[in-house]
Amino acid sequence: MIIRLLLIFAIFLMPFSTLNAAETVSVGAILPLSGKFAAFGNKALQGAELAIEKYNSTEAGKKRPVRLLIKDSQGLPKMAERAVNELNADGVAVIIGPILATTADAAAKKAQELRIPIITMTQKEGITDIGGWVFRNCMANAAQVKGLVDYVSRLGIKKVAVLYPDNQSGRELTVIFATEMARLGGEVVAYKDYREGQTDFGPEIKGLVGQEFLDKMKAYTEEREREFKEAEKSKARPTPAPETESVQEMERPRPDFDAVFIPDYADRVGLIVPQLAFYDVRDVKLLGISGWNSPKLISMAGGFLRDAVIVDGFFSGSTRPQVTGFVGAYRKTFGEEPGIVEALAYDTMGVVLSIIPEGGDSREGIKNTILKIRDYQGASGNITFSGSDAERSFFYLTVNRGVIEEIPGH
Repeated sequence: MIIRLLLIFAIFLMPFSTLNAAETVSVGAILPLSGKFAAFGNKALQGAELAIEKYNSTEAGKKRPVRLLIKDSQGLPKMAERAVNELNADGVAVIIGPILATTADAAAKKAQELRIPIITMTQKEGITDIGGWVFRNCMANAAQVKGLVDYVSRLGIKKVAVLYPDNQSGRELTVIFATEMARLGGEVVAYKDYREGQTDFGPEIKGLVGQEFLDKMKAYTEEREREFKEAEKSKARPTPAPETESVQEMERPRPDFDAVFIPDYADRVGLIVPQLAFYDVRDVKLLGISGWNSPKLISMAGGFLRDAVIVDGFFSGSTRPQVTGFVGAYRKTFGEEPGIVEALAYDTMGVVLSIIPEGGDSREGIKNTILKIRDYQGASGNITFSGSDAERSFFYLTVNRGVIEEIPGH
């Protein structure tokens, strides 16, 4: 709290001290700093503050310092709309936030009306359709799925099974996954859904692999047992009988797919993965999105995750310079580990700060310059605005000896 107060105090003192000799640019932030979602809002604010602190310490920042004007949406659409009006009166050049769907929608409509560029950080799809002054930079689940399919297609994986929760998110992500697989020449060969709260996934797994696989697996197991018994009998004889024939080697059967995609969170995936192994679904890749990236998954199913591929929008353990720099500065300033919310806000503010020298503080200039952003190298990946919705690169992770780590070269 003391660190936060010092940061805010420094930001608001700047116009009366070091900033009075330079041309100051005002940037607005609308975040839920109180109410049910205050924890997320305050995390985002810390990321944005860190970006401004870094920028104002550079030569560019000393010439054209940035002042952050913060508004609390309280998680309410009316408050978000009021915040845009107030920031407009304050003369901000651009706004970042909100992060919640309802507040982002209200703020975006008002910003479009007032012709203020606004970069929202919401997962709400279609928000940029409001108008040309509305942008979005977020870690949408749909984008993660597309990034995952792109990666596995480069691995040569063509056939995938999907085991998904029977809820809106699970169904939507399954459709996106199947569509992207087909677009890249692959296919989803089996689907099975499960109920929320379910703990036994045996029937669904059996449905995925099919009776033919189960019959082959049973025959394979029986043959291995017979072979073992024959070997034990041979050991007991002084001289093996010449008429004894060796058991013919059988190839271990495989399911009719190369990977299983499970669009769910760690607590549920941690129950499913060991059960896949129990039903001999072993020699396939396990595919997941950011909800898998949790120590909980490792504690529940770490020994079964050697072939996992997880896509995420941020990984604090990455060795990329942009990540190590951000994580180190965040830890030093706030004394804690940053997550995806902090990284997205840091990068969203970073994008704004990167265009101030070129776009100036003209709203029109900033709006047009956002659309020129190509491969901005952020803590949450590389960001491109070829349109109003940011396109981004991803972090691809796996599990090695019970630790989640980044896959080298990606």
